[in-house]
Amino acid sequence: MKKFFNQDKITVGLVAGLGSELIVALLLWIGLMLAGLTINGHERWFGVIFIPVLLILRYYIKKTTFNMVVKTLMVVMFVTFVGFLFVIY
Repeated sequence: MKKFFNQDKITVGLVAGLGSELIVALLLWIGLMLAGLTINGHERWFGVIFIPVLLILRYYIKKTTFNMVVKTLMVVMFVTFVGFLFVIY
């Protein structure tokens, strides 16, 4: 698994970005369901899904020279953030 993330490919950026967003969103959704709350009225809480993507992006910018992964993570974050804004408003 570590070998996969040490490549400069678009798929690495997609898996890292979308995967981290999906995992955080699922954990938040499970937490809401366990608390007995619905997603309606708590959509803004899902803004927390962008924090892991920012941290992953920071890692790839500072510690590696994988430009393709960095560009892919930026695009993934932008597209999902614009989608999130459409859902919120």
